Amino acid sequence: MNNRADAMRDGPGLAPRPDRVSFRRPLGHAGLETMAAHYVRQTFKPHSHAEYLIGVITGGVHSVWCRGEQHTVLPGTVMSMRPGDVHHGNAAVEAGWVQRMFYVGESTMAEILADRRDALSAPLPDFKRCDHPVAGLAAQLGRIHDEIHASRLALSRDAAWVAFADVVACLAGGGPAGGTRRARPDARARTLVDYLHAHVGEDVSLDTLSSLVGLRRRQTIDLVRHETGLPPHAYHIGLKVRLVQDRLREGHAPAAAALEAGFADQSHMARHFTAIVGVTPAAYARADRVRTFVL
Repeated sequence: MNNRADAMRDGPGLAPRPDRVSFRRPLGHAGLETMAAHYVRQTFKPHSHAEYLIGVITGGVHSVWCRGEQHTVLPGTVMSMRPGDVHHGNAAVEAGWVQRMFYVGESTMAEILADRRDALSAPLPDFKRCDHPVAGLAAQLGRIHDEIHASRLALSRDAAWVAFADVVACLAGGGPAGGTRRARPDARARTLVDYLHAHVGEDVSLDTLSSLVGLRRRQTIDLVRHETGLPPHAYHIGLKVRLVQDRLREGHAPAAAALEAGFADQSHMARHFTAIVGVTPAAYARADRVRTFVL
């Protein structure tokens, strides 16, 4: 989708597009809800939430009133609202606006910020502004939302959730996470890597890994990254792809290989496979049966 507002306007005589909304609880508890939406006709009346709202506008233009000011929000803008902040809004162009939002309860927000600081507690954020037109931060938040809202792998969602805390800290003026010492390589790292190897076909959660070695989630991610060069979710996906490669070389069907490796379906597997191997699973399976040319 083109991020320029004028490119999103409907042509003359076209009926307004219907609103499209996807709403989920991706981590399985009430402390986090996510939304991906393209609103065209929606008009929000003045209201507030008990949760924090963190989101990004990725297309169109949103007109929103918050904290006594009217904001015209363009693509590439991060929005942040505190619990109790009254706001209302609607589309500022005919084609509406596209947003990706996180709704985070106060206790859940406190938990992820404490985990980020490697502490038992952390102060809740108090954002100075509700709009943050920072393109790099918006792109980062968009990628995090993609993983948490849409990924079918628990470890990918969990790792993105840890990264979300860095965005919140940046919005609140805390900057990127720092000062947390990287755990020295030890037997715990080997325990984590061995577990991922032994459970390639499973949907492993970050909490499961953390409980194995008695570490916080961020410490667990750092430990696996130090040992393997990758965070645990990326390393585990790599193991799944390797298993698919093995099965394809043995003549198994791609769908069966995807199922054994724990991918949600063959399409899910193919996306990761092509991104890592550089060819489609079908092309890889044919490699032993057709001539290949190296340029």
